[in-house]
Amino acid sequence: MYSVMLVDDDQPVLDFLTAVIPWNELGLSLHSTCKNGLVALEKARDCPPDILITDIGMPYMDGIELIRELKMLNGELRVAVLSCMDDFTYAQQAVKLMVNDYVLKETISREMIGGLLKELTGELRRRDEEKAQTLKWKNMARSQQTLLKQNLLQRIVSRETPVGDWGPDAAELGIRTEAAASLAVLCRIKCSKGAEDTPAGDLAVMALVESALPGVLQDGEGAVCLPVSGRDCVLVFGGGPGKSGSAGHLSRLGRLRAAIGRTGAAASLQYISIPPGSGHFREGMISLLTQGREYAFYVKPGELLELKEIRPFATEDLFACYSEASGEIREAFLEESAQRLAELVAKWMEYIRSRRFPPRQVKEWTLKLLYDNQLRLMARQQFQSSFSLEVLHDTISGMDHIDSLEEWAMGFFYERLPYIREMYQETRRDEIKKVKQYVDRNLNRKITLEEVAEYTHLNSSYFSRLFKKETGMSFIHYVTHTKMEHAKELLDQSPQSVEQVAEQLGYENKSYFTKLFKLHTGSTPGEFRGEEGPKNGQLQGSRRRYL
Repeated sequence: MYSVMLVDDDQPVLDFLTAVIPWNELGLSLHSTCKNGLVALEKARDCPPDILITDIGMPYMDGIELIRELKMLNGELRVAVLSCMDDFTYAQQAVKLMVNDYVLKETISREMIGGLLKELTGELRRRDEEKAQTLKWKNMARSQQTLLKQNLLQRIVSRETPVGDWGPDAAELGIRTEAAASLAVLCRIKCSKGAEDTPAGDLAVMALVESALPGVLQDGEGAVCLPVSGRDCVLVFGGGPGKSGSAGHLSRLGRLRAAIGRTGAAASLQYISIPPGSGHFREGMISLLTQGREYAFYVKPGELLELKEIRPFATEDLFACYSEASGEIREAFLEESAQRLAELVAKWMEYIRSRRFPPRQVKEWTLKLLYDNQLRLMARQQFQSSFSLEVLHDTISGMDHIDSLEEWAMGFFYERLPYIREMYQETRRDEIKKVKQYVDRNLNRKITLEEVAEYTHLNSSYFSRLFKKETGMSFIHYVTHTKMEHAKELLDQSPQSVEQVAEQLGYENKSYFTKLFKLHTGSTPGEFRGEEGPKNGQLQGSRRRYL
């Protein structure tokens, strides 16, 4: 919707124009009504109008001066001049200012002013359509250029593609691998908090990085930006160690990092110096796009690192500490403590950072932690959920930095904490809540009805009836159900034997434990774990790895 400013020192004229213009019919809005040019200029400074209808002779600032000032604020302003004076001099000045129309007040009518505004609005619409079409063509051209550069990068790093297939295209862009050494930089962009987490696609990343280059390059230097995907791109600078040396690299990349920082974003930069030669260039680019993108999982926004100096990933197995982490988080949920959950997530993510486990293994470990927590919640609360393992898998797979993974995992737990609270508060009786917590903390031994009745200071018969009424199941059934769910976790997560699992849950008789487990799950512990063959069409169990 275009806006119209009305300016005249005659109030009846302003009232007439305000009333006579068919605003809704023309798709227009009233910007403001002003008694003189000075007031109008002040109101237009922050938000200039699209159309100006103004008188000529006014105190403080006349219409001619107002038009000059507003044209400086909006060079495409449409203007219609009103005047009582049929004066050729004013008309000449108006023409010089490229006024769209010059109207005598005596001739104004509803039809005339409506037709005039309809014509001016049509001009503005045509202008905007032309701009939109031009922008569309430019974006199409940039998009096509981006695809060509992506394709070039793919051919460079494909060992099956001969150099002759990509060498000429690279040279055309300014990448001459045979003539001189190169500096290749993996650049990952992260926007500041409060803005979008990443720029919107390859075009936005390239535009941001390329806009920072003019302040980085010196005379005779060139750089080519090759999009990778998402918020990653590769910059190739001509002239490596032989031209500027490592000190020159650091200075140049420092300026690049600072220039990107001034846009409100942060760039982590990993660089590699590549000797002359197409073969060297290909291997260097392969290293940057494989090792570099994996290492970027731990690189902090704003860091500047040489690829060869980055510490490699740990060789130990992160899953060795899975049971400990899972148990601690389980206890935090039992305590219904958001603070404790935040502390534990931070603790384990810091442990992962300090050891630098491979990103794939970290995602695998985190996925299992979140998924097992969800299964436990669904089993205990018996509620229907729209939860999807596939969605969880895809979400975590797409995480390209441990900070994002930590933040998302914490949000996942926070979202489920109210369900845990509801699980313990679905009954308003504190005794039932205390008993459920008591059972969860004493799964390693036999728990009797008399024991918990004494714990809650209630008569055992009364407690039994109360528990059945509030939960829908007997106390013994609840204990068995809870122990069997925990047994599934132990069989899935630990190398303990069936006898050891039974003993850990307070069952001295393996056969009795096996019988209860089969009643609860439909399979024996061995079948669940995958140590025995499936029977009667049962699915064979196994230790789950989800990525």
